[in-house]
Amino acid sequence: MAEFSREEMEEMVSRWLAVNDKAEKEGNWRHLADFYTPDVIYGWETPNGKYEFNDREVVRETCVGAAMDPYQGWTYPYDKIVIDEKKGEVFATWWQTPPGAPTREDGSEMKVIGASWFKYGGDYLWSEQMDMYDYTNIVNLITECVEKGILKEMPLMSKDQVED
Repeated sequence: MAEFSREEMEEMVSRWLAVNDKAEKEGNWRHLADFYTPDVIYGWETPNGKYEFNDREVVRETCVGAAMDPYQGWTYPYDKIVIDEKKGEVFATWWQTPPGAPTREDGSEMKVIGASWFKYGGDYLWSEQMDMYDYTNIVNLITECVEKGILKEMPLMSKDQVED
């Protein structure tokens, strides 16, 4: 098991947060792929099974590319971040928030919490990432956004993806 310095891990997180801010401003998350090792493993769970991608350029075009393209104007602010420099791991929670941080009729914010686990590969690159969230809550938020006109349609989600 590799052990990294606290300073290096904190610097990696700082760089990651900066590139995320840039991605949100530009509406282009493909820059995030520059922070993965060439053989990165990136995945997330859905009701229909796990999606897992290997290879930085595949991740660039899918996970942080086509999958994120419909979400221009959305923000994903990180909330809590835990760094384990002995294991070279980071766990973080974040919010998926539609453009303009709209509110519901009851005054609550339209947002859903998610989390990511990262394995550090050294040289300021992640070697693994696993995103975790309540898929039903995400689908409900997206549906709500379509109904309010924030999104034109349900992006990249076929009927079989949202059924249990």
